[in-house]
Amino acid sequence: MKEIVICNSIGSYSGALTRGKEYVVIEENKEKEQIRIVDDNNRTRWYKKYYFVPHGTSVPVLAKWKFDDEIIDSSEKSLEHIEVTFTFSDGQRRWCSICTKQGLKDYVERNMDGNVLLIENQIIVKDFSYEIVNRAFFDLDQQNELLNASLLYN
Repeated sequence: MKEIVICNSIGSYSGALTRGKEYVVIEENKEKEQIRIVDDNNRTRWYKKYYFVPHGTSVPVLAKWKFDDEIIDSSEKSLEHIEVTFTFSDGQRRWCSICTKQGLKDYVERNMDGNVLLIENQIIVKDFSYEIVNRAFFDLDQQNELLNASLLYN
């Protein structure tokens, strides 16, 4: 019986791997820590094993997201900090705050009183257009970074 693995991060293989998708291992090179699979392009290729987890491992992927706040200024110059809620394929709900580069700069200038400023669960996006934000969340999710960039929703 062939081993089945689940992609946990696509690395630099956008278009060739999909996070959360199962792949059949054709061959394994333990010395190089690689596995050979048929990827999303229907090509048989070698990939580092660390991009995958064993079959049966939970790999929650982004199912949907929504803006929790009204956006007044969606441009790159926006100073707003908008909260968003994510729902993952396992039903888990998480949230984070997003802002633009200009919004981050403004926030730091207003709040940097001491030697350090910690901003948890903050994602910086180019602007607040749905297309840009959606692509940012998809890309982070495919790299297995969205869970770390967000907090559990209470």
